[in-house]
Parts: sequence; structure tokens; C-alpha cells
Amino acid sequence: MVYTEDLKSSAVRLAGSSPAPGTKFMKKISVSYFDTYTNHRNEPYFTFLKNGQKTIEGRIKKELYGLIKTGDHIIVSNKEESDSIEVVVKRLQSYPSVRSMLETEPFKKLIPNAENIEQCIEIYEKFYSPSQEKEFGVVAIEVEKVN
Repeated sequence: MVYTEDLKSSAVRLAGSSPAPGTKFMKKISVSYFDTYTNHRNEPYFTFLKNGQKTIEGRIKKELYGLIKTGDHIIVSNKEESDSIEVVVKRLQSYPSVRSMLETEPFKKLIPNAENIEQCIEIYEKFYSPSQEKEFGVVAIEVEKVN
């Protein structure tokens, strides 16, 4: 049986019947639970993320990238692990391909140094194959730095 106290310290029954003698009361609080992941970024993408220029990560939706959820945190390190930042996942959006993601999301938030979508696709092709896109799909992960 769970009870809480309101602002006037009177008991409010949440479930069951009257409180038993000696029952403990507690204040109702809201607790957010999230998972924390770690990841690495090569340059210049780590610096873009750290400076707030890169606010959307595009990934093949497999393994942990298929499990991540809004509110989760990611500790992102540079390749040398000499610097890191923490970000929180603000939004997730699934796509069937990198091209469909880039045609929907602002591409400069994914690849800040790209001049156009075609240049972004060339960069993504260095990391992911068309067969991976087809098998798993793609996820856009919008993040925000944690202060």
C-alpha cells in the first residue's frame, strides 16, 4: 500500500484501504530514468558537436542505435579520449535511407561542413553501405548538450 502527503501534510490514499497504524508516509516525487551510453567521434564531427553546430546524429538503426530512446544521455569523446561532452537525446526519427533522412532533416545539422545533400551522402557512404541501410534503416538522433 502506498500513501503520500499533500502540501498540508494530510495523507492521501493512493491504493487499498485506510492506512494501518504505524504506516510510513512519503512525499510524492517524480523521478526520470534514462540510460547513458558512450560513443566516440572523429574530427571534425566531435568539434562540431561540442560547438553546437552538429545537433543531429545520423546512424544505421542497429544494435544500441535501435534501442536508444528520448531522454537518454550519451557521453561523446573525441577519438583520443582527451575531451568529452554529454548530450541528451531530444528526438528520434526513423528513415528507410540516408537520402530520405537528409531530404527531411536540415543537412547542415548533420554534416555542418557539407555544401549540399550529395556531399553528405558521399560522407555517409564512407561509414555505411546501401545494404546496411536497407536491412536496418536509419535513425536521426537530435541531441542537446547537457550543461
